[in-house]
Amino acid sequence: MARGLLLRRSPWAAGDRAAHVVAAQEAPLSRHRRREVRVRRPALARQSEDPASAGRDCRGQSRAQADQLFSGRLGMSDLPARFDRNIRLFGEEGQRKLRATNVAVIGVGGLGSPLVQHLALLGVGGITLVDDEELDETNRNRFVGAVNDDPVPGSPKVELAARLVRKIDPTIRVTPIRASLISEEVFATVKQADWIFGCFDEDGPRAILNELCAAYAKSYIDLASDVPEEGVYGGRICVAWQGGGCLHCLDALDRRDVEAYLSTDAEKAGRAAIYGVPVEVLRETGPSVSPINGVVSALAATEFMAAVTGMRQPQRLINYYGHVPKLTTAKPKPDCYYCKGIRGKPQDADAERFLRMPHLRERRRRETRRISEPVE
Repeated sequence: MARGLLLRRSPWAAGDRAAHVVAAQEAPLSRHRRREVRVRRPALARQSEDPASAGRDCRGQSRAQADQLFSGRLGMSDLPARFDRNIRLFGEEGQRKLRATNVAVIGVGGLGSPLVQHLALLGVGGITLVDDEELDETNRNRFVGAVNDDPVPGSPKVELAARLVRKIDPTIRVTPIRASLISEEVFATVKQADWIFGCFDEDGPRAILNELCAAYAKSYIDLASDVPEEGVYGGRICVAWQGGGCLHCLDALDRRDVEAYLSTDAEKAGRAAIYGVPVEVLRETGPSVSPINGVVSALAATEFMAAVTGMRQPQRLINYYGHVPKLTTAKPKPDCYYCKGIRGKPQDADAERFLRMPHLRERRRRETRRISEPVE
């Protein structure tokens, strides 16, 4: 859950907080570029009252014939029948591309777990799962793949998500890694994957992963959901793909959050002393529910599907305002340093410098231990 996401970047961010919902409902959509994707498929007639014509379309073809016509070579395909409905949408070639794709999901929680389910059902060939936390009781309302019998503590999130993938499709190569982003193993995983998905609670890890993916020319989709106040909820996805669009040039990062994340404990303490913000307040988490996370994860999976299969180019930024409801998009900046300056230039970027910041690892270890402590 990314706190303040909607309030920071929504058209109604300025002004009276009490008027946000009203302003959102009145906000014109013309400011945003809108597109629709229409999929044409053969029109099948409704069931006729005449039994003799039941199961036939308006041209007298049987439904089976129409299905075969629509699915093309499906009847001769060597792909499993489980992909029948996928192939009807984006074809055998698209399904084979998905099967040849390796993805890494960094952060397997309320957003990451439903995303993993979508990726497995799409038939992605390889899925690497990265998270250093265990399931706790407060996760049960939204963690897809967890069941009531899973012990708390004692159930690593990556193992639960890996179990879900294997139950959906045991032929998928699934690799659970119980580690944080700031580790050599996870950095190596990012460099080897074809697509990266970031599902974080903070903008600090987002900024690091954004730079790492830019340096090694990796396709990156970042997910965030937000419930900043009563009656306001939604989320967004950001797609960094082929050098166009990233979290920086799409204004999807809060610089103060990034600076706070990268600060040492001493620097944080000094900032708290100056501004009077207790560390406990900064650690507070907001509401997080399955339906909102489900919408955001489905949007991310859809843009990934469209890009990999060649259906269309993905939208670079999609904002989801669930309380209105509406979706908006935005264009990336043409002169972004990350998209154009360091993309594909790992030596210039030196993203590995984050691995040389021991305070980031130590802080994450402390936070993970705190999260794993049983609630009394």
